Amino acid sequence: MNAADETQRWDQAISGWHSDFTGAPAQLRAQRSRLLALVGRRLQAGWVGWDPERDRWQPILPLVLVFDGDIQLELAWQGWDDLSITWNTIDLTTPPTPAGRPHAWRSSQPPPLAAVQGRVLTGWAVTESPYFDSGADLTGDLPMHEVKGWLTHGLWIEFAGTDLHVHNGADTTLIAAGLDHRADQGHVRLAHHQLPVDAAYCS
Repeated sequence: MNAADETQRWDQAISGWHSDFTGAPAQLRAQRSRLLALVGRRLQAGWVGWDPERDRWQPILPLVLVFDGDIQLELAWQGWDDLSITWNTIDLTTPPTPAGRPHAWRSSQPPPLAAVQGRVLTGWAVTESPYFDSGADLTGDLPMHEVKGWLTHGLWIEFAGTDLHVHNGADTTLIAAGLDHRADQGHVRLAHHQLPVDAAYCS
């Protein structure tokens, strides 16, 4: 199945969704003004896909953030650094059906999302992770002296009193309250506060 067929399959599984997967640097430059316009708005609720049969969060589905003013921000990661940012397309009253199985939309799960509900968005940043040549030895500590560049890893959303990290999990959209130092060995970095401005951001 090619990328276009895969995207269509997911759009059909989620009522109303019109995904827009684009390389994260280009996507963030294009969406910068709309994302920054959310600064000062209160998060009413965050919604994730929920698997009722297994009673657990299903991160293959997008994250939906609903702000005051009926502004609905929809975030999803795919592949290495493809990011979909859409607005007010997903119908949260209709259960999603990934792989033909009925799921549900659940608010304020997992706990990092519950922690930011009702808080005011105060800022944005980007997280980045290093990449290396194919011959680099990555079996132990990362050889940071051999870093060839940095890939966009996630969005860092700042709320009054706490933060939310919405990051790429290789075809899943993961959520954390901070950087997962166990998984990234402490080498994921915060960058581009208030989001990238121009085409110089191309990592």
